[in-house]
Amino acid sequence: MVVEGIKLMLSGQEQFTLCGHARNEKELVQLIQFEHPQVVLLDLNLKKEDGFSLLEKVRQLYPNLKVIILTMYEELYLIEKAKKFKANGYLLKNSANGELLEALNHVLISDQFFLPAGLVKQKRDNESHRDEFIEKMHLTVREIEIIKLVAEGKSAKEIADQLFLSLHTVDTHRRNILTKLKLKNIADLVRFAFENHVLGS
Repeated sequence: MVVEGIKLMLSGQEQFTLCGHARNEKELVQLIQFEHPQVVLLDLNLKKEDGFSLLEKVRQLYPNLKVIILTMYEELYLIEKAKKFKANGYLLKNSANGELLEALNHVLISDQFFLPAGLVKQKRDNESHRDEFIEKMHLTVREIEIIKLVAEGKSAKEIADQLFLSLHTVDTHRRNILTKLKLKNIADLVRFAFENHVLGS
């Protein structure tokens, strides 16, 4: 249904042609090899594969190919993850025809990450909420850095190495953070980071 919808959106648009669609990594790589598309619309919710893992592989093989994430998920941490994995834009499946065309035109001429106006506003609102929440919880810049790295799955040693701190200092920071936020363990801290948008850039 999504593919047919995109075909309908692009019908009559002389500047864009849908050259095919793929259901897995093998089909996508073959399609890119034979059709040489300028832009790929990539779903995050694939049957047997993770969309971000596929994006990472595509980036390794085709670093200059433009990739727009097309998904139903509006969560800000997924938008940040899309940026981290070097996607060129992020678009919702229920986007209007104009937004799809705007996204396609944008990524072809700009290196700036594309985000539709509605998601930009949502992102700003949530970042404002996050900043107010962080201030209310009296979290320091260093503590925020450590929370982000913990939420990314970094170990205490990896955090220490990245921030040029001793392992003891990182452990102390983590204990202080848990105490401040009244959390029991690291799993609770990861949940806190996502629920309060601490991962936002």
